[in-house]
Amino acid sequence: MLFTGVASVGAQQKVSDVDKLGMAIEYFQSGKYHEALLLFLPLDKNHKLNPRFRAFIGLCYYYEWDYDKAVKYFDKVLPQLDGLAPHERSVYYYAAGESHFQLKKYEKAIEYFTKDLEVCYNNEKGDVYYRLGFCNMFLKNWKQAYRQFSSSEDFYRRYRNTDDVESRLAQITNMKNGCMKYIMEQIDDERSQMLEQSPSVDTTDVPPVTPWDSITVPTVTSPQFFSNKKSAGGY
Repeated sequence: MLFTGVASVGAQQKVSDVDKLGMAIEYFQSGKYHEALLLFLPLDKNHKLNPRFRAFIGLCYYYEWDYDKAVKYFDKVLPQLDGLAPHERSVYYYAAGESHFQLKKYEKAIEYFTKDLEVCYNNEKGDVYYRLGFCNMFLKNWKQAYRQFSSSEDFYRRYRNTDDVESRLAQITNMKNGCMKYIMEQIDDERSQMLEQSPSVDTTDVPPVTPWDSITVPTVTSPQFFSNKKSAGGY
């Protein structure tokens, strides 16, 4: 169905709106997102378009850099799109993740990028892990960021090892080095805290240590030496 919850209208109005929807889709597919929005929005207001077409509206706003409006559509409709083909959902998940990322809503961006990893192609996973690395870096989750930058590097080298990603790989190396610096600082801070929290030892209460050369080691000469009465061979 093109529309859901459509009120009863005349045949002429139905044909007209169906034609408008067809035009909106043509604009969308040709990258004319502003023109597509001008048609999609009144149709959605009057008829409540189905979730897939509402996802198109979210994509239009995303491509128009209107991330606030994009996430309002994505957050509502994406849970309703599980029946679509995996790679189509991948497009929506990435756009939703990127929209939240641009709004500095990193936890929500991580949620969508993680879903995208489940359905995107291998040659796209480098981009997704790259964004996940930045999300966790901005959240100061340095270890997770380091692992995701490393995964990004691995997928780029395995599935998109072309000249156009060389600058991206160089940047990933810098990001990994920066994360490692903070990881080592965290380790040093944790070690210092542990030492500060350790109770001091009063050496006056510590008994003297018996020299090793004064300790007598007993010689086992009979099975009766063992309190459990087992033989030496079965001990």
